[in-house]
Amino acid sequence: MLYKYDKAIVDDLTESFNPDSVENPVVRVISPDKILDLAAQIQQDKIQFPIVALSRDTGIHINSELYNFSRAQFGVRSVLDNETNMLYYEKAIPINLSYIMTLLTTNQADMDELLREIIFKYTAQYFLEINLPYECNRKIRFGINIDKDSIESSSGSFEYLESGQLYQTMLTLKCEGAVLVHYTPAHLKRIITDDEIILAETQKQ
Repeated sequence: MLYKYDKAIVDDLTESFNPDSVENPVVRVISPDKILDLAAQIQQDKIQFPIVALSRDTGIHINSELYNFSRAQFGVRSVLDNETNMLYYEKAIPINLSYIMTLLTTNQADMDELLREIIFKYTAQYFLEINLPYECNRKIRFGINIDKDSIESSSGSFEYLESGQLYQTMLTLKCEGAVLVHYTPAHLKRIITDDEIILAETQKQ
């Protein structure tokens, strides 16, 4: 389900830079699943700048500070399917999820403006939602902020195609409240207790 977090961030960035959904936006946003094509497109000079490229940090770890044994092993009651009479228990494991954002421009002025927009967007806690793709039809809200010590600019610029220069800045986005979920079904059965039987007999009288 991690791709849900990827898509939520990319869709939000795309909407920020291209709210009218024009065909050729001023700033292009590249999602993690398209990041491998970026280098080839730059080499072939088939891409327009500025670019915001997002790649998920491969170092995904369980958040031990927020880990709850009962929630992870047994889960909590989450969804009741009235048609099948199935109750789903949601197990959740908190994770440390982060992304590397790379900004690429052909001049310093564009880089300065693009970086300014990104910093103001994510310096304060910024929240997004994802729709869970499993049995539970609900949303999870998570926060994003910049690792303020992670902003790194390349030393000046680097050449591409021997005809131009690219300016590059990289920064880290950290997600707060990201979790992995799993659902365990349980079939509900109606059990009539002695109290219910007594109550039923009293009503009959």
